[in-house]
Amino acid sequence: MYQPYYSDSWALVIGINDYQHAPRLSYACNDADAVASVLVDELHFPKSQLIVLKDGDATRQAIMDAYLGLVEEAADPNDRVFVFFAGHGTTIKSSKGAVGYLVPVDGDPRRLSSLIRWDELTRDAELIPAKHILFVMDACYSGLMMMRALPLGTGRFLSDMLQRPSRQVLTAGKADETVADYGGGPAGTNSIFTGYLIEGLQGAAKDANGVLTANLLMHYVYRKVGQDNRSQQTPHYGHIDGEGDFILITPDDSHLSPGGLQDALMQAVMEVPEVQAGQEETIIKPTYAVRNRYVDPNDPSFGQNEWTEKLGEAEYEKDAYIRTIAKANSWMSLIIEPLTNQPISINIAEEVERLQFIRTPDDLPPYKKFPRPFKPYTTIDSAGFYGVCLADERYWGNYLRIEKAGNIEYVDSNCAFTIYAGVRQFEYVSIVGMVWQFMFFAQSVLANSGYTGGVRYLVNLVGTRDTILGDFSKESGQGSMWENPHHSNSKSRLLKLKCPNAHLQLEYKFALSTLSEASSRGVVDDVARNLGLAYNHQSAPRCFNHDTDIFPWRQYFSRLSQCRELSR
Repeated sequence: MYQPYYSDSWALVIGINDYQHAPRLSYACNDADAVASVLVDELHFPKSQLIVLKDGDATRQAIMDAYLGLVEEAADPNDRVFVFFAGHGTTIKSSKGAVGYLVPVDGDPRRLSSLIRWDELTRDAELIPAKHILFVMDACYSGLMMMRALPLGTGRFLSDMLQRPSRQVLTAGKADETVADYGGGPAGTNSIFTGYLIEGLQGAAKDANGVLTANLLMHYVYRKVGQDNRSQQTPHYGHIDGEGDFILITPDDSHLSPGGLQDALMQAVMEVPEVQAGQEETIIKPTYAVRNRYVDPNDPSFGQNEWTEKLGEAEYEKDAYIRTIAKANSWMSLIIEPLTNQPISINIAEEVERLQFIRTPDDLPPYKKFPRPFKPYTTIDSAGFYGVCLADERYWGNYLRIEKAGNIEYVDSNCAFTIYAGVRQFEYVSIVGMVWQFMFFAQSVLANSGYTGGVRYLVNLVGTRDTILGDFSKESGQGSMWENPHHSNSKSRLLKLKCPNAHLQLEYKFALSTLSEASSRGVVDDVARNLGLAYNHQSAPRCFNHDTDIFPWRQYFSRLSQCRELSR
């Protein structure tokens, strides 16, 4: 398995001005020197592991010898390799599309055997053990065969990107464009492309976390070159293999030492690949949410699966002891999915035994006292527990599911939802309390198996159309209390505030290693606010005590106790 850091760094930097059989360039050698300087002085690539080939030294044989030498040198799977080329490129049309070539100093564009075919480099890249290779080509040619590995705006954890392999490329332009070979960069001493590349490498492309990845760098150069009014070229960039991301800068260089990494949630930006006809798409394994239909809240089958088929819902008349049970149409689902490549395998048998006999200590804070069900319902790949719906064995009122692969889901149709006198109502305090507690429950389960990486957290409400939001805080706060939704003077107003959406879904991402009471409040407050807005409650979240951010834990636990009593 790859580690969340680099063991060593290697670089091959090539710049050619004085061609033997092609027009002379002016700034390619300057570009190579500038890139080499930044790699050593600012990005901490060891000078002894940096190969620079310029002009007469950059023959086809020398370039390929140096590149294939990385097979032996970058032999640790946790190494990284940076390859830079500044010079001519050319494109040849083939029966299967465009084929791109780099022109070494002794290369003759009229003699293909003297050139370096681009996909020769990419094929040989699989021989290099290093997990990350970044190719940066200040040359114009086509036939890149890149692919977009991530959807636009995808959030990823830094540790995850360091634990997945990648081969990435940034090129200055396509075959029908001319690389600007003059001092047009920000410093005036490099090409436009390399000038902005240097600027990005020096930190201009870093994100708010102080992190610079290849994805961010490439997007920065693409945007800057494309917007420069002197430029007539369009850079292209993307993954040619793998799902990781080359890391260039982190605060305190934590990516260069074991145990030093401070994880951060990174926002990926759009890749701009040169897509070729017939190119295969990246296959992404369906997530837990996808497999269980928690994908599109506008889909009529949202959340419908073999487990939710077992859920029931209770309807109360004005006399609370008169109730009927039927198959559920509305429920809450909370899903935690591990995101990083950190290995995880939960022992199902041990987890069932542990959760059956473990008891919550009295001295835990309330947000860590998750009310899980206890009746076991296991499969070979998952530990399941359920509670019946109001003592009716035909239906479940809630269930907990823990997969061997680390996915965890809690579903509730008993305490999170109620039908009272024909009014369908989601329980505000109950939902927000369970959202809060479930985060810490998942943290404890995954930490017990050694997983402390990033997770995706989905808060789903199924069957919300024409329901109201009730169960407000009744505990004292600033000034008067919130009105009880069943009081005659407020019920008519609440009945007008029905949710227009068929289903609701909120998504969050965070690192389990950094989850605390303070950080969890960000999720809790956002859930409370967005649920209120979904029901047109344009005020402070009413699941907190009046005019405060204090959560009514006493009311929450009282509600859960009533649900359990009725379910016996």
